[in-house]
Formats: sequence, C-alpha cells, structure tokens
Amino acid sequence: MKSIALCGFMGCGKTTISKSLEKLYSIPYIDTDKYIEENENMSISKMFEKSGEEYFRDKEYEAICTLCKNDDTILALGGGAVMFDRNVQALKNSGCKIVFIDTDFDVICERLKNDTSRPLLKHSDTKALYEKRLPIYNDVCDIKITCKNEDSDTIAQMIMEKIKKV
Repeated sequence: MKSIALCGFMGCGKTTISKSLEKLYSIPYIDTDKYIEENENMSISKMFEKSGEEYFRDKEYEAICTLCKNDDTILALGGGAVMFDRNVQALKNSGCKIVFIDTDFDVICERLKNDTSRPLLKHSDTKALYEKRLPIYNDVCDIKITCKNEDSDTIAQMIMEKIKKV
C-alpha cells in the first residue's frame, strides 16, 4: 500500500487518528511536525520565533519529500502543509493518498481552547484561517472523511474502507 497523508485544520484529529490507524492496521505513523521538531531540535513555535515561517515551511517540504517515499506509512501533516503546491505535488507524485479529516469548526475550537503551542493560533483569526484553508483541503484531497463526534478508531476504519475503494 502507498502511504496515506492526513490533512486538515489544526485540532481536527490527524495525530490521534494516525495512532488509531497504526494500532488497528499495524501501519506506522509519523507526525510531520514532530519529525521536524526532532530533526531541528526545537519546537515549531521556537522555529517561527527564531527563523520565521518560511524557514519552517522549507523544513516541512524537506520532511514531506523524505517521508512520502515510504510505502505503508501514515503521515499526519501539519495544518498548513497542503496550502503549498510543492508539498501537495510531492505527496501526489509519490502516490500518497491525501485524506482530508473534515471536523466541525466548533469541535476544533473546543479542542484548541487551552492550546498555547501553535504559533498561528497566537497571531491570527482562527475562524478566518479555517475558512481560507477549507476549500484547499477539499481541492487537494483524494478522500474526505467528515467527522462529528466519532472516536478515532471508527474514523480509522472509515478511512481504510474508503482507501480500498480508491
């Protein structure tokens, strides 16, 4: 199986769902943001502060180019990863299936209400950013999973059922 990349707005559940996919189907997952933090030996917030968003986006592209070459891997992408054509092209060219985790904005807000680790939450209108990104998530995905309050194992099963049909 080619790799699967989960995309969607911050707080939509990409990492949690990736963990369920790993557990249920014995497919390893990699959170691209965590991968970048480990390779750079600093948090994303610190990268934004120290070197700017462009530096982080270059590191994100390098990570995606490296990681999407692996078969049988789940990638939990950062919320902004698919906003950049070069990332989408790298994923598509590798044969990776992009799965959009479409989670209701109110659910996302509830999940993020006490999160201080996300740099874009500190400096932007979250609703405006969500609305700007939503059509792009829809355009780039191969599969869309609409989530309400399902648990991550159920969503993981929904993803695998749709993957089999693509």
